[in-house]
Amino acid sequence: MPVTLYRMSIVPFIRGLENLSHILKKGSNAESTIPASQLVSARLHPDMQGLAYQVQRVSDTAKGAAVRVAGLDPVAMADTETTFEDLQERITQTLEILKRVKEEDMEGKEDQEVVMKTMHGEKKFTATDYLLQYAVPNFYFHVVAAYAILRKEGVDLGKMDYLAGGRE
Repeated sequence: MPVTLYRMSIVPFIRGLENLSHILKKGSNAESTIPASQLVSARLHPDMQGLAYQVQRVSDTAKGAAVRVAGLDPVAMADTETTFEDLQERITQTLEILKRVKEEDMEGKEDQEVVMKTMHGEKKFTATDYLLQYAVPNFYFHVVAAYAILRKEGVDLGKMDYLAGGRE
């Protein structure tokens, strides 16, 4: 089976978001020993953003890929999450968006131009390069950051929580 844009992005984004939801549930369950407000605002380092920001960037990266490559209409989210419940709702909404993408929505778009506007100007990619060089690595960077923040704060997480999200 050939590797398609859909299989290299949407499929792992869905799994990664499901795993992140599991990780956040474990963080939420740790509230008896660690205050939720401490966890949601925790950072790995003072110059890094907190847990809520990491989840927001995971969401934005995944839905941004669906918009830029599959042609979905943009869905704005306000970045106002301050609780585990808020973060879970953000993940749920992002999963709903991604599950609307069909494999054929991305077929034949490997060389389609993708323009990403940043504070440093526009970056242009092919759809393939955008996914492989930006979207997928950025998605996993923020999932790992969220995992690491909770782990640093004492939440009982292990490698299989990250890889399998509680699935055996």
